[in-house]
Amino acid sequence: MRLCYQQEVLIKEVPITGITLLNSLGLRGWQVGQLPQAPRLKGTAIDSMSSSASKTRSLGPVYTLKVAGERMTFLTDAKDFHNFFQSTDVDFQKAVQSSVQKIASVTEEAFFKNHTKIHDTVKGRLSFHKLPPFCETLHSKFKEHLVGIKNQITIKNGCEFEAELNDLVRSTMYKSIMDNLFGDGVLPTHDEAAFKEFEKNFLIFDEQFEYAARLPKIFLREWTKSKNWLLQMFTRVTKQCMQTIPADVESRSLLQTLLAVIDDDFSPNWSMMMLWASLANAIPITFWTLCMIYQHQRVLEKVQSEVRQVLKENEKCDESTLALMPYTRQCILEAIRLRSPGIFTRRVIKEFRVKGYNIPVGDLLMVSPFWAHRNSQQFPDPEEFKPERWENIEKNSFPESFIAFGGGRYQCPGRWFALLEMHIYVSLFVSLFDCKLLNGVPDLCELHLVGTQQPVQKCPVVLSLAK
Repeated sequence: MRLCYQQEVLIKEVPITGITLLNSLGLRGWQVGQLPQAPRLKGTAIDSMSSSASKTRSLGPVYTLKVAGERMTFLTDAKDFHNFFQSTDVDFQKAVQSSVQKIASVTEEAFFKNHTKIHDTVKGRLSFHKLPPFCETLHSKFKEHLVGIKNQITIKNGCEFEAELNDLVRSTMYKSIMDNLFGDGVLPTHDEAAFKEFEKNFLIFDEQFEYAARLPKIFLREWTKSKNWLLQMFTRVTKQCMQTIPADVESRSLLQTLLAVIDDDFSPNWSMMMLWASLANAIPITFWTLCMIYQHQRVLEKVQSEVRQVLKENEKCDESTLALMPYTRQCILEAIRLRSPGIFTRRVIKEFRVKGYNIPVGDLLMVSPFWAHRNSQQFPDPEEFKPERWENIEKNSFPESFIAFGGGRYQCPGRWFALLEMHIYVSLFVSLFDCKLLNGVPDLCELHLVGTQQPVQKCPVVLSLAK
């Protein structure tokens, strides 16, 4: 991509990708004030980007960039986020439709016909009050797969078990969530060889997901191959599921609930997107949560004391059990804060003003959860992992400066399910295992703007049975 720093005229073009786009703007330490003159860059693009981590350059609360020929206007002041999430002058669907078409091959007509009812269906099915049945089944599935790891350690007479933490979390969570949302065994979770093939293709699809929204298919041959593999799988699955949808709405899986409201030929495509949404964000956050807990001894001791006492006294895991482990939930929220998506976007459909600046029709309006959560005015010591900052937060509400789940009409419909699954998994993991990070917490990858941040390096660990 080519990045243009822009106020009213273009000053200089700089090659850029991913979160490095945000790094290059020096958004650490932004200040609320008047939009300054666009900075004139000296040296190379690499010089500018590498130095940005150590210096602060204020661009003000509203600024516009031109990226790949498109105007992007950024809001950085939390007081203005209502213009992004609540205003009728901006539109979520018009901002993402083209990307969904390129990624999932859903036509424009099919997108606008189905997107709202799919969103509302998922939101209703995964609402906070509909979670109790999921709680029991998630706990059962997670425990089944984690006990499998525990048994491997037991076979070795309690000797240490070496693993790559991200791979371990993915393999045990993928299977459990796929069975819970799509139906037990509907996707390839029971046959290990079939699951490995699925996992390989899904990881390729996930890794290059956002590139597919911009680049021609010729540059994404492996991604296209994996996408087609997933679509073929869902073509078979949706055909079978359509024939077995129960009359009782409450007994349907989420996939069956989805298929019941889609009346076009794009059921496999929408199902693939639902799979991505269910696996691509909560699972990496679970990984990061465990990394950060095990990296901080004080935090680890507090989590261990909490979960081991509670789960020892409560064999079943339900909402009341989870309520007895608030510190573990605080750790999850803190990991979400530190590893939130790089960008959320809306399309401006009617000109409006923010802090005296006109935002014209056609602009992409942008906010960055990743950097919003590093505003020291809202989150003191923003780079520090401090779960205690969440201890006085009400259970089902968040401060307006915390935007990891989006907001407004199209806020993440699965946010309560995501928090539930992470809470159950992290609690079970810490209760069953002692874990040592061999190389510390991995660096986060700066190549992606969409979705939860991914690690650059592997995360080797040594597991042993909890003492």
